[in-house]
Amino acid sequence: MGINTSKTLDAVEIRDTNDHTGVAVYNGDFVIKTLIIENELDEQATLQCQGSAHEDFSHFFNIGSTFNVAANTDSFQTCDSYFPYWRIIAICNTAPTTGNLTVYVLGVN
Repeated sequence: MGINTSKTLDAVEIRDTNDHTGVAVYNGDFVIKTLIIENELDEQATLQCQGSAHEDFSHFFNIGSTFNVAANTDSFQTCDSYFPYWRIIAICNTAPTTGNLTVYVLGVN
């Protein structure tokens, strides 16, 4: 069994209510994904998974529905949809004043 770990959002200090787009991470041959979310922000974050066949995300798809991660909590989501490239879009409805947000994409084959 192989495991791939990449960060799509790396300690992002969100201080507004704008969309924050994570970097594209390559997930290659890894089919099952688990997203590990470390929300150290003092506000809830709403996340959307996106996948693409292209590294530049010229054509992408929203994967599943948005999901919320409460302030100052860790959480996870799993997905078995295959896309070689992944990223996360994060937004806060109320601008956080402290903390950061980190999201890992773990793949298992």
